[in-house]
Amino acid sequence: MTKQRAAVLEVVSRKGCHYSAEEIFEEAKKILPEISRATVYNNLHALERDRVIRRITAEDSSDRYDSSYVPHGHLYCTVCGDIKDFDIPNFHSSLSEIADTEIDSYELKVRYICKKCK
Repeated sequence: MTKQRAAVLEVVSRKGCHYSAEEIFEEAKKILPEISRATVYNNLHALERDRVIRRITAEDSSDRYDSSYVPHGHLYCTVCGDIKDFDIPNFHSSLSEIADTEIDSYELKVRYICKKCK
């Protein structure tokens, strides 16, 4: 793994963070000051393609990135755009049972207003 890809992955892997590509670029520059925006975008694309990270499509804002490929949902604050992970026990297996086949992946986004924004 290149040092640039490692820096991008380090930023994306921060616990509880769901950064946009621009935020990842800014944070990666603190690790590798010479890293370019194009390098960050190219590495995000490659890491997503290789299923190391996943992109979270956001409405009304930039897409975000998540380092966890373990199936889970996201709470999305419609005011500030904050994203939090959540898990519903047995949800993945329940979906497989309903579909009568193995579920590869799913994207579950719940919109709400966080405590900070209420």
